[in-house]
Amino acid sequence: MNTTMLIKTDKILKNKAQKLAKEMGLPLGTLVNNYLKNFIIERQAIFTAPMPNKATIKAIEQYKKDKETGKNLYGPFDTVSDLMKSLNS
Repeated sequence: MNTTMLIKTDKILKNKAQKLAKEMGLPLGTLVNNYLKNFIIERQAIFTAPMPNKATIKAIEQYKKDKETGKNLYGPFDTVSDLMKSLNS
């Protein structure tokens, strides 16, 4: 007997997964069912590093730019007192 499962996921992630599954000739549901079966059999969930969101990507790019230009960089600090002085300045 089949049932319907409603899950929330990132739209871009879903679209990319559907596209790849289609390229492989598989419905996305088949891949999800396979993952769930393996989850039950192996009793483990395998996670990879999550893809950063747009805000995180923007922050990383800004950090890289700042690092190249030497702007907005502070530390390292030898003591908590030095860190607090920098934060409060």
